[in-house]
Order: sequence, then structure tokens, then C-alpha cells
Amino acid sequence: MRTLLVIAAVTMLSGCASPPTGGVAVPAPSNRLLAYQVEDKGKDASVTVVREGAFQAGQCFFGVYVDGKLVARVDNNEKASFYLKPGRRLIGVGSDPQGAANCSGNSTFRREVATWVQSGDRQTFRISFQPMLDIRASSY
Repeated sequence: MRTLLVIAAVTMLSGCASPPTGGVAVPAPSNRLLAYQVEDKGKDASVTVVREGAFQAGQCFFGVYVDGKLVARVDNNEKASFYLKPGRRLIGVGSDPQGAANCSGNSTFRREVATWVQSGDRQTFRISFQPMLDIRASSY
């Protein structure tokens, strides 16, 4: 009986986690990539943000921010790449300020992570729901 309860609990909790989707994420369409799309060869760093597939808020875009500026609007299983100058950067995620109806949300809510980028760097961040909206550095 105890084993059955443990299996049931693990199964229920695993349903809340977002699976990593970095390898299957598709690039966001160019009309939703709003800034930092031109690379200065040899001088910029490449930063990619991947939105994992998730059940919560699945029909809404999320805003991706660099240093507080909206730079992209991403959907489930999409990724967006940016070319940034070296230095300290804040990479963030929040509600889409262009969202309507159920997707209008609180446009001032954001989760951000600080990072240092150097010329030639390639960094990846992922947006997930574990247990709430978050953004973190990723190795995949």
C-alpha cells in the first residue's frame, strides 16, 4: 500500500514539471523578434531563450526582456536568439504587453536573471513553470 502511495505521489508531481524542450523548440517567427537580431561578427555574444511546452498559460505569448526592454514574444516550444554586446545583462520573462483578453496579464510582473556575456559567448536560458513562471540558465 505504501509503495502504491509513493508511486501515485511521484506521478502527480511529475505532471507539474515542464519537460526540457530545447532540442525540439522552433525559432520564433521574425515578426515577434523585436530587437538584437543583427550580429556584429566577432564582437557580440549569442543569447538564446527557450520557452518550454507547458499546460499553464499555453495559449498566451510571453515577453522576453533584455535589460528591461521587450525583445521578443514567444509561444510554447519556441526559441529566440539575440546578439548582445559584452557586459552584464538582465535576461527576463514576463507577460506579453501586447496580449489581449486572458493573455493581457500583469505587464509589470517579470522574472529576471543576471548574466555576464563576453564576445563569442553562447548562452542559453529556458523559461519554465516549476512551480511558477521562471527563467534560468540552461546547458541544453
